[in-house]
Amino acid sequence: MSAPQMTVAIDDGGRHATAHVPSQAATLDLRGDTEQDLMTAVFAQAHAEARSSGQTITVAVSGGIDTAPMRLEVDPDQTIRPAPEQTPGQGPVTPNRERPQGRPGGGTPVVRIQAEGTEPSVPVRSPASDPTPESAAVAAEEEDGHAHSPARPLHPMSGLAAPEIAPGAGEPARLGVRGRLNAMFGLRLAPQPQSPEMRLRAAESVITRTLPDFSVMTVANPKGGVGKTPIAVALTQTLANLRGAGTVVCADLGEVGGSLAKRVAVRPPHDNDIPALLAAHPDPRAPIRPSELAQHLTRQPSGEDIIAGRRGGATSVLGRNDAAHLAAIVAQHRDILVADTGNNPLAGSWQWAVTAADAVVVPVPLRWDAADAAEEMITELASTGNIVLQRTIVVITTGPGDAPMVEHDTVEALRELGVPLVARMPFEPLFASGERLALSRLQPHTRAALTRLAEEVVKTITGP
Repeated sequence: MSAPQMTVAIDDGGRHATAHVPSQAATLDLRGDTEQDLMTAVFAQAHAEARSSGQTITVAVSGGIDTAPMRLEVDPDQTIRPAPEQTPGQGPVTPNRERPQGRPGGGTPVVRIQAEGTEPSVPVRSPASDPTPESAAVAAEEEDGHAHSPARPLHPMSGLAAPEIAPGAGEPARLGVRGRLNAMFGLRLAPQPQSPEMRLRAAESVITRTLPDFSVMTVANPKGGVGKTPIAVALTQTLANLRGAGTVVCADLGEVGGSLAKRVAVRPPHDNDIPALLAAHPDPRAPIRPSELAQHLTRQPSGEDIIAGRRGGATSVLGRNDAAHLAAIVAQHRDILVADTGNNPLAGSWQWAVTAADAVVVPVPLRWDAADAAEEMITELASTGNIVLQRTIVVITTGPGDAPMVEHDTVEALRELGVPLVARMPFEPLFASGERLALSRLQPHTRAALTRLAEEVVKTITGP
């Protein structure tokens, strides 16, 4: 005789569930102030059902943030465990409910421009010379997205399947309903193969790839106040958090110094800056011990190091040779240099940071002045024939006071210029606040977006 089955359908908000209770042949409404409270109510009902029937019951859960169905067994003594997989002839499995299109699942990544099976609302395409159909639109926050160049076929970020052998596939779920059940009841339910959690694990696997050589990632837009420093700091934190401490350095390469030292969690001492490091080690070809380099860097909570730019005591601006000198020193003991640039594209340090970059990230808020500055910069890159254009990722950022019509015109202009990748970041209040930045203080959807963006940066450096 098969065990009685209690079916539970959680709504998309995760605060309400409809439970069919076999002993009562009735449907009950269960509610909770939080998703954890709701799951507690669900399993309190399941325990009561098991006790009243005096036998193990099966609980089939579907819906909520994690829409894939799951089946659990609940004993009268309140033991909970995953139910055995059903085989043909054992009866129907609770069908999966479709999530409404356009709604991200549990802390989804960067933005998407199209939902699967629909036409993109904002077309983002590769240059006209690209013959492949995949190089059309896609990807970043809730309903917008980004596009890939011919070298990197385009996939919708919202529905990108995990690899055949997904990284971390054997680990218990940490996110969504399954993650909460694991935390609450000590279970080891695995995430679904196509879940947002598995997509993020796949992104993390890409980020931890071995790089072919020392790499430079530059954040640039000649317009001030567009969020270059917050994105540079947060991307550095994301890379270091996943690649390990002591692998990434973020440097302020503004010709007269910027706000990097004021936005990090641990501010550097006044004498820790680029001019001081270059003066202490005037020959970039000479070996430097790790401990000597560390004296000029300031370690941050996520494991990254930062170095301030030109400060009050310096007598000259940072030039092209200074930036190259810094990179040669850092390359001896670090994998990645993240360059936070200033606002003067004629400055030598700015030109080095852009032309030497293995990946360039261009933040573009939805404002006409910021979009125009980015377009002019990219137009100049395109006119020189520099291959750095093919390593450029434009990140459209959202926030209060946005002019939505800017996005369509900007994306169309970038398409015409041949930018291979456009992504969209959700609004992060801490970025706009001017406060110090720490990965742990960012909103979950921002951290997920940064993980997806860091993945694209590493793909740009290493290839798909």
